[in-house]
Amino acid sequence: MPTTSHAAKSFITPKTCKAAVFENPGTPMRIREFDVPQDLPPGAALCRVRLSTICGSDLHTIAGRRSEPVPAILGHESVGEIVAYGPGAHYWDGEPLQHGDRVSWTIMASCGDCFFCGKRLPQKCVHLLKYGHTSTDVWPGLTGGYAEYIYLFPGTGIFRVPAALADAVVAPANCALATAVAALEVIGGVASGESVLISGAGLMGVYLAVLAREAGANPIMIADTNPVRAEAVCRFGADATFTQSAEPADVAAWARTTCGGEGVDVAFEACGDPRAATASLDALRTGGRLLVAGLVAPGSRFPVDGHVLIRKCLTIRGIHNYHPVHLGQAIDFLASTAGKYPYAELVSPVFGLGNIQDAIVCAMKGRAPRVGIQCDDSSL
Repeated sequence: MPTTSHAAKSFITPKTCKAAVFENPGTPMRIREFDVPQDLPPGAALCRVRLSTICGSDLHTIAGRRSEPVPAILGHESVGEIVAYGPGAHYWDGEPLQHGDRVSWTIMASCGDCFFCGKRLPQKCVHLLKYGHTSTDVWPGLTGGYAEYIYLFPGTGIFRVPAALADAVVAPANCALATAVAALEVIGGVASGESVLISGAGLMGVYLAVLAREAGANPIMIADTNPVRAEAVCRFGADATFTQSAEPADVAAWARTTCGGEGVDVAFEACGDPRAATASLDALRTGGRLLVAGLVAPGSRFPVDGHVLIRKCLTIRGIHNYHPVHLGQAIDFLASTAGKYPYAELVSPVFGLGNIQDAIVCAMKGRAPRVGIQCDDSSL
């Protein structure tokens, strides 16, 4: 049945749609047809997916380096358009949803009532549902971004996207940028003039560099063994790069020298290599702060000498995902800095949903921080 918005624009919800389904590592994704829910419960929404980008965590799942429930529709970095919603569905700011609005949403849906939600950790909700990380056996199956439509559970933070921001600029915000925004908050922010070391020149490293630059950090240092990736971050605020070695002693010595000898004020590990955490810790000045974000794999250990920790008055914090408020801040940050940084260069190229295997191969080559998937039916 047609649904008419406040602007008298009609939207027809299809009976079915297509999605790319991941079943096992080493097995090509399969395009399957899913029923599109016609009657939505209170607080839920249905979006037509405009664009999704391939996150590094998706590549880890596809390669078998991390385990997820299967079968699943992967993809959690997305921009969509509201086509239907249940009673009481609203944006994070409390305003009611509107048909046709372009939106992005949090990587997770949370209950709002459990112990962790009460502790401002909805990303650790006892009843957590994560987009792109949930089996299609969970109703209605459309729980990932590599699909024509996605079902947004009640408890999802939904945010309008400013018209001036292109889909490709916004899509990665609900993972890498929102997490980077959260990282800065958790570590106490970055003050003007503070030195910053970022280990990892992936997309999160890029966003951390931009955030640090806008906060007035100086110098901003990037360590990554890929010289092309490291150099690219210089267009997003980095002052110096180190690519010669991944050995902690080499990285730490370079960072201390670059920032004047006393050591680094703030360091971020954003690459998943325990050696980077060791290098960051060794590079810190007395009173320095380390944020660990990339060591998500079990067994990612790095040594911490309690004597050094105490004597140098160091702070070490970990972070995993983010609070919904951080996604809103991420989108606002993009809008306020869009004219200063080449965000559009971060997503290239864009494939059709029917060519998702080609998109995955392209993403695994690592030539661009993100590869996009146009999630309409033009390539099916």
